[in-house]
Amino acid sequence: MVDYNLDTMQYISTINKNKGYELIQDNLSLVEQQLLAEQPGQHSLLTEATFQLLQAGGKRIRAAICLLSAGIFAADSDRSHSLAAGVEMLHTATLVHDDFIDGALLRRGRPTLNAGLNANFTVLIGDYFFARAANLVSKTDNLDIMNQFADTLMTILNGEINQQYSLWQVDHQEYYDRIYAKTGAMFVLAAKSAAALGGADQKELLAMEKYGYYSGIAFQIVDDVFDFTNKQTQLGKPVGNDLRQGLITLPTLIYSERYPNDPNLKLLLEVQDGNHPAAAKLISSILDSGVINDAINKAKDLVSQGQRELKAVPYSGYVEALASLTETIIERKV
Repeated sequence: MVDYNLDTMQYISTINKNKGYELIQDNLSLVEQQLLAEQPGQHSLLTEATFQLLQAGGKRIRAAICLLSAGIFAADSDRSHSLAAGVEMLHTATLVHDDFIDGALLRRGRPTLNAGLNANFTVLIGDYFFARAANLVSKTDNLDIMNQFADTLMTILNGEINQQYSLWQVDHQEYYDRIYAKTGAMFVLAAKSAAALGGADQKELLAMEKYGYYSGIAFQIVDDVFDFTNKQTQLGKPVGNDLRQGLITLPTLIYSERYPNDPNLKLLLEVQDGNHPAAAKLISSILDSGVINDAINKAKDLVSQGQRELKAVPYSGYVEALASLTETIIERKV
């Protein structure tokens, strides 16, 4: 039996306390309490699923960005906590659906929900988390923020559908549109909505929006690199799984420009079958080519661009912490 009365800080023990989190440790603990709070009549399956997903760790970077952005503009603390919890719950909901669609059995070395539940329950739990996220964001009592949340959710889900219809496409613009929908839009939501909650002006809102955009795109590029470089035991799926599924990410895009005549690349794009022997050969060539470093350097450039946007907002320790936090995008291991 799971003990749901354990110290909340156990659930965020993986958070990096040295890169931008120092100012918000207590706030993150309060956010975690909101995430774990049982709702009236909540089924025990939902309670256990919430605990399982949050116990899996993660740096809560979206919630942290939200709290630091709120700190910059002195937003109301209670509403900031609800907003941060809503953004984090939205992220959690997308993970449930992503794992289900991908058929992933592990995430961060732990079993996914669909590894132990049937399809119907997994989908319903993901849907519940989307609803819970909306409920938390509504506690801001800010119509503009609720509209931004709704727009972000539509962007994410529309992006997932678009992704299924753009497999095996070697196209830079398609790639960046896709990862904005997958990750960038949520980073924008975290940074911009919290600034709006604190009354930021239009110039400041634009700066926070761009910070979120650049940071989110960089985060997803690093994730796409991990798909090639991390072991199956870490990600719960085969090395190069995105490519095998027909998702062309930045390492493959760079490789295709540098080696357009690679026979395995040509063959794989022609047969469009991730189980074809050409897939494994191409993945090996990508890893040996040096394009992984090129992709990481692109992510580093984007992180720097995001940090430069922070010059447009009032300087404080929160700004310095937010700039420092962004560096964890490049430094993380999974």
